[in-house]
Amino acid sequence: MDDMAIVGARGSMDIDAAIKELKRYCRICQIFDASVICGKDHVIAAYNHAKRAFENGDNITKSIEMEMLLYVAAKRQINEAIKFAGAKEKGEYVIFMYGVEQDKAEKIVASLGLEVDNAVITPTLEKIKKFGITEKELKTVDKSRYAELVLEKMALLDVLK
Repeated sequence: MDDMAIVGARGSMDIDAAIKELKRYCRICQIFDASVICGKDHVIAAYNHAKRAFENGDNITKSIEMEMLLYVAAKRQINEAIKFAGAKEKGEYVIFMYGVEQDKAEKIVASLGLEVDNAVITPTLEKIKKFGITEKELKTVDKSRYAELVLEKMALLDVLK
């Protein structure tokens, strides 16, 4: 989508200061722990679910960024979502920026002192299993569709609300 950018990166940062800096360029931004992000579709689906929750008045949190975190983590509790998918001070990150083109977003991320590396966004079996997806569930779909099981877990959050 042209109106949002999703950038993978690695390094270390002060998360609050980084969010403040990102907010200079966009209205909506969030930084996730890349170790649980299963592709760009995962982040885009989290944004779309969060946006819809606010439009329908079904939101649990007060900001779309925190609502996105709940959806990315497929958790109902804010503390659990932060522990599971919230960015740590050092590691690999997936940074979401709404209203910024991808090229510009990558430059902004690099200006935070991070190494841009979009490979950290790639879904892996290890990441998928962190969502509690079982071997039995994995056997129900082709390997090329494993990440879709995470999207299903995310969609279940709407049912559980």
